[in-house]
Amino acid sequence: MGTWGAGNFDSDGALDYISGVVDDLEGKIEDILTDEDRSALDEEGEGVLVPSVAILSALHETVQAPTPEPAVVARWRAQYLAIYDGQIDDLDPDDGYKDERRQVIQSTFDKLETQAQAFWSIAVE
Repeated sequence: MGTWGAGNFDSDGALDYISGVVDDLEGKIEDILTDEDRSALDEEGEGVLVPSVAILSALHETVQAPTPEPAVVARWRAQYLAIYDGQIDDLDPDDGYKDERRQVIQSTFDKLETQAQAFWSIAVE
């Protein structure tokens, strides 16, 4: 395996590890979205799925980890926002929280989708 610098991610082994982490996060998101119980807001929707999207974005931003394809991120966003919109009122949120949280979720997915568009435009060139 190659090493090209002293940094924590400056080796093939480290990048292979990151790739595995990315695969695990993407798989977890897919699994949650296909399970109605797990995707509930008061289950893994808010506690695991959305944080996993944010972690994918952070990994891309900090170590140039690969992203899912833009269409995948768009599908995730549409699915999860539909879940959010369908369930949030049942949780009786405080005034303002519903809209503020929805915007944070939307922004989290939008950021990853923007990163994915840039990543995949370079990857196909």
